Amino acid sequence: MPKDDHLPDDGQLAGAGPVQAGRRRRRQFVLAVLAIAAVTSAGLAVWAMQPTLIRDSCACHPPYPVTASELSGAHWLALPRSPLGPRSDPILAWTGQQLFEVGGRWHGAVQRSGAVFDPSGGHWHRIAAVPGSVGLDGAVAVATPGGRFRPQLFVAGGMAAGLYDPVANRWTTAALPRQLAGLRLAAAVWTGYDVIVAGISKSAARPKLAVAAYKVEARRWRMITPRLPARHPTRAVWVVATWHHVMLWSMWSRRARSKSGGTMLSGVDMLRLHDHIGKWTRMRRYWPQHRVVEGAAFADFQILIPPGQPWCGGCPARSSPSAAKFADRRTLALTALPASPLAARPGVWLWNGNAVLAASESGSSRAAPDGRLGSLAAYDFYAHRWRVLRRVPGAPALATAPIFAEQQLLVLTLDGSLLSLGERP
Repeated sequence: MPKDDHLPDDGQLAGAGPVQAGRRRRRQFVLAVLAIAAVTSAGLAVWAMQPTLIRDSCACHPPYPVTASELSGAHWLALPRSPLGPRSDPILAWTGQQLFEVGGRWHGAVQRSGAVFDPSGGHWHRIAAVPGSVGLDGAVAVATPGGRFRPQLFVAGGMAAGLYDPVANRWTTAALPRQLAGLRLAAAVWTGYDVIVAGISKSAARPKLAVAAYKVEARRWRMITPRLPARHPTRAVWVVATWHHVMLWSMWSRRARSKSGGTMLSGVDMLRLHDHIGKWTRMRRYWPQHRVVEGAAFADFQILIPPGQPWCGGCPARSSPSAAKFADRRTLALTALPASPLAARPGVWLWNGNAVLAASESGSSRAAPDGRLGSLAAYDFYAHRWRVLRRVPGAPALATAPIFAEQQLLVLTLDGSLLSLGERP
């Protein structure tokens, strides 16, 4: 394949008129990273090329995000139902103005239909189906929220990627770079100019990391895989885009031979992709080494690091996750959040720049494959306090993870209902 392929989130519900990867993939991710493979280190062949990172902060800094105080006084609203009907694990993505829903499963069959919800008009409309060449099992997706470019949806899976243009109601597709083909795609982020996609090998015996940048304006791929220590084979990865950098966490483990038979070594490499020099730099050797970094999200000046499960091959297992933390986007200094007031451990952590939203979930069941939404609380970043929020009536089964839009929490249920908390008049 050529180096550059062209791609041409009490009470009765009140009626109201006017995203990531799904929960199942997140559960599979956590199970995978807790089962650290005992294999020998493997070297990585890597290349580095320069993508263009965010220069206009407006692309990721929407105005007036809803606050914890506003959420605590808000009521749940029933928005119009999705025209796609019941399904589990669809892709949800928020552009800053609209909500995309594509894919998912129903009665075991992969669905390729899609729809868009416009909160300003209070209506849904169907969109063109996702092309068959784009694999939707284990796909990653990200919306490009306008600014210099009109909002579009990027979906990558299997051997191809698709870019949906809402103006033309058309998908364009292209094969993934050969370095990503066959890998488990783990993360996709939007920098303001590029989509960054990271993948790791599906085989624990042959660890591999590949990172590529798709330049929307030029419509071409570039490989930007960082060079990692040869004795740090990547088992899991997470990526976050801030205003001027891309942050990448590579969680590694390997078996070290010894006279007693061997021991497991593990850790977390953190890297930053610099705009002005176009290369990756390893950051903070003292970054916490024995916790999974997954679900991290950037807004305003802070990166939210959700509580992490243990990532440790040679230390005693710890059953409880670490506390949620903020990492400063420049210094990466960590500040722990107070424990949430929720009785059940929150499984959902979302961040919009003003408030952290934490929610508990029930376990999956046949009637609710992705669990049910339980208690919710919001942390006021500026007042340094938690506020307990109203529970959604009826504990509906989730279709996928909630979306924290700037001004409301959006919840899509298994039966296709769309619920909102915090919508402003």
